Amino acid sequence: MESNKDLPSRRSVRLPEFDYAKVGMYFVTICAFERRCIFGEICGNKTVLSPIGQIISACWIEIPQHFPHAKIETYVVMPNHLHGIVTIHSKRVDANPQAKTATAIESIGKPTPGSIPTIIRSFKAAASKRARESEYAKVESIWQRGYYEHVLRNTKEYVEITNYILQNSARWADDEDNPNRKLRVDNL
Repeated sequence: MESNKDLPSRRSVRLPEFDYAKVGMYFVTICAFERRCIFGEICGNKTVLSPIGQIISACWIEIPQHFPHAKIETYVVMPNHLHGIVTIHSKRVDANPQAKTATAIESIGKPTPGSIPTIIRSFKAAASKRARESEYAKVESIWQRGYYEHVLRNTKEYVEITNYILQNSARWADDEDNPNRKLRVDNL
């Protein structure tokens, strides 16, 4: 297959020498397709979930039922994205970057069992299926391709990201992903 030189190449945001199936804490952000506000709305400083948002939340908290080595920490479903912390538990002792083993190399058609990419892929597929089967899904695709993830390396990062997630609804008015955001005069 020839590559098209006119198209931008996709660059992975993954750490190249990191095993995403290792014990660790991972902050993830998953966005709605075209960042549409289909998961709910912010009223005051609280998220009021739409029926699709309720499906998203239910599927997110069900992750440990399908991946017993994973734990859902703090999370929030926003109108057009989800922020959450997933902890992976296993017998491995750390989450430091190291050379990947042959079983930890993730590729198309060969997912690494129990890894963050596999967990997120399964979550998105389950939520999409459940939304399509509901009477509420009026859209073909609910997810933007890919997702953002950050490996939390210490307690300070964990506390900062937890606070960020908990305060996300209160900051929605100024969020760049908010289509109704009002530009401040001092920003002009």
